[in-house]
This record gives sequence, structure tokens and C-alpha cells, in this order.
Amino acid sequence: MKADAEFAEQYTQAERIRFAVAGVLAGALIIFCSQTWLFPWFREFVRSAPCRSIAGINGLSVLWYGIFSGLPLFTALLLIATLGWRGRKILRDGQAPPAGEKVLRPTKICRGRQARIIAYLHFAAPLPFFVLALWGAFQAQDMSARMRPEQCSAAPAP
Repeated sequence: MKADAEFAEQYTQAERIRFAVAGVLAGALIIFCSQTWLFPWFREFVRSAPCRSIAGINGLSVLWYGIFSGLPLFTALLLIATLGWRGRKILRDGQAPPAGEKVLRPTKICRGRQARIIAYLHFAAPLPFFVLALWGAFQAQDMSARMRPEQCSAAPAP
């Protein structure tokens, strides 16, 4: 390693502690809300999906497409919003990590071809999730086509 290697600025100890506390609090809030509202609502939706119609679409079809295509697409969009943004900044600045970005551990600044490769890898990260969503759409279509109509009524059948 060269003696004159340039390193990115690191977070201070106070900033690291603040990130850890914020992460733990956000995680606890997400877990609490999921356990309290999201999972019970989802369980009830799964139980009643065959008898539901959402915007004129069978509830079971909505469930299959949501799980097999919606979740991977949502994940891909999150990756685009985070890694895509960072990749654009790396290309703009010609270095990784981008100018002005702090790091958690000593990180040597990469420039040139190596930085461009890192940026392109950031752009490529969502691609597997798009492929998974495409595959999932075919699976959901197949599962929806094999559905049998359910006998749903408010009153029990005699």
C-alpha cells in the first residue's frame, strides 16, 4: 500500500452512537408496528382473499401478484433509490466513496476505472429483483389461472 494513499473522512464516535441509537429505535418501531397491525391485517386478508374483490380483481390474484411481483419490485425500487443515487454520485465525482461522504471505517478512496466499476455495480444491484419480479409474474399468472371459484357468502350455507 502506498504511503500517500488518500482516505475518506470517518464519522466521529458521537455520530456512530447516534446512528446506532436511531437504528435500534427505528427497528423497534418497525417490529412493534408490524406485530401490532401489519401481520394481523395480512393474516386476515389471506384468510378472506378468495372472497374479496379489490378494484374488480379477485383478492387471491392480488395476493399472488403482490407477493411474487410486488415485493421484488418494491425491493428493486428501494435499491434504486439508495444505491442508484450513490452510484450516480460516484460517477459524477469519479471516486468511491463520493466526495463529502463519511465512512464508518478507514476506507481508501478509489478513482478512475475502479470507481466506475463500483458505480456500475451499484446500478446493477436491482437487476436480480427485476428478474425475480418478472418470474414471479408468470408464477402468479399460473396460480391465478388454476384457482377454483370459492363459495363465499355472508350467511352459512344450509
